[in-house]
Amino acid sequence: MSAVKASSTKELQELEQWQPDEILQEVPSLDQHLQKLKTLLSTVIAPASAEVEEASTISAWTRRQVLSGQKFRAALPDLVNSTLAAEMVTRNICDHCSSRDAVIRCLDCVPCGTSFVCGTCDEVVHKRQVFHNREATFEGFYKPIAPTTIVVLDEHGQYQLGEQVCLLPIPPPKQICSCGPSTNVTITPGKQTVVVTINGTYNLCLPAASCRVCSGKWTPGTNDLLRYRYWPATSSCQMMFTFDVLTSFQQMKLASPALSQQAFLKMLEHRSLSTGRIGGICDTFHRACREFSFCQFKKDDLCQGEPFKCPACTPDMLAISVDGNRKHYRYNKSKGPVY
Repeated sequence: MSAVKASSTKELQELEQWQPDEILQEVPSLDQHLQKLKTLLSTVIAPASAEVEEASTISAWTRRQVLSGQKFRAALPDLVNSTLAAEMVTRNICDHCSSRDAVIRCLDCVPCGTSFVCGTCDEVVHKRQVFHNREATFEGFYKPIAPTTIVVLDEHGQYQLGEQVCLLPIPPPKQICSCGPSTNVTITPGKQTVVVTINGTYNLCLPAASCRVCSGKWTPGTNDLLRYRYWPATSSCQMMFTFDVLTSFQQMKLASPALSQQAFLKMLEHRSLSTGRIGGICDTFHRACREFSFCQFKKDDLCQGEPFKCPACTPDMLAISVDGNRKHYRYNKSKGPVY
């Protein structure tokens, strides 16, 4: 015990003899630390850039997405300015007659070079192009107008909107009576009908041809309508659907089985309103789809097709699926059978 006390007393005496100044002199100052750090950094060879090191760790797809986002952000101001400039109404000369001011812009005649036309040439150019989307430009803004709407001059020399009758684009047959070829045939508007396309509804009239010699008449029947890809929804042809609408709905149902029919019809009505046309679609679409699908099935049956043949279970049935359509859909989306 006496030895332990002697050693501890000796240590305490040594600690009392230490001076703080001597301790501070041994610790390097902040400037010395900074100088030492600069010396170390100058001797170390740094990589070319931190971006290169980071780019080597990310995948090629991520790098493309980053570059695409950077390019889009750089081009965004130009895109906004170009969008606003495209909606600016300027004075244009009619592309058809090259003499009068253009008051109508057609959004579907761009390849033909007649996108800007005057009111008189518009009736000539779009007499049969009833499904083209047009906009009136004489009020300072682009205003969508229906095919039955035209731009005319009133008695004060001001442009006003008028109405016209549009015919369904179906040509008459070469001969409608025993008088020979249809050289003396007059085309007049017939029964009114509503045609539903993938762009919405159109209020048109069926063409009626009459011979000037024998007063023979012709109106398009079911064979003529089906030949030009129109599906009559009613026996009186008060509403018709193009084949494009029916096939598009079938393809969308395959891609998205939960798609609602009412949602699809609402989309068509919205496209009609956005292009200056009005008119709802009644519930005859459901019956027209079923009749169209049944006729397609009968045609495939006559052609000896097998629409219900499942490639996942051919030639032998391997399992029973509760939802065979979903099973067939998933098989088509996959890369094929797994052996």
